[in-house]
Amino acid sequence: MRDYRPTSADLLATVADFLGRIGPKLDSGDRYEALVCNHLLGMVRRELEMGPLDDVDEQALARAIRSGQCDDDWDATFATVLARTIERVRRVKPDHLLPEHAR
Repeated sequence: MRDYRPTSADLLATVADFLGRIGPKLDSGDRYEALVCNHLLGMVRRELEMGPLDDVDEQALARAIRSGQCDDDWDATFATVLARTIERVRRVKPDHLLPEHAR
């Protein structure tokens, strides 16, 4: 029989559950900090589940947009920026996405 070893996601979920249970018992300042910590744990869990963002040079893309290099293919540029934004929001605050952008 193999020993059960919790995954990183399991450990994060356990800590988040603990914070969720004790949060209501804390004073307002500590309760807020527990909520922030719980939010951060969720972000880390989603990052582990989804993997890192694709390697995109966002600064180079911003420079290209500002200089007008993307003006001839604005639809593709918009699609690239939108996709990147959706991926970031999916990790940070997925409940803010429209259903068609949530996976």
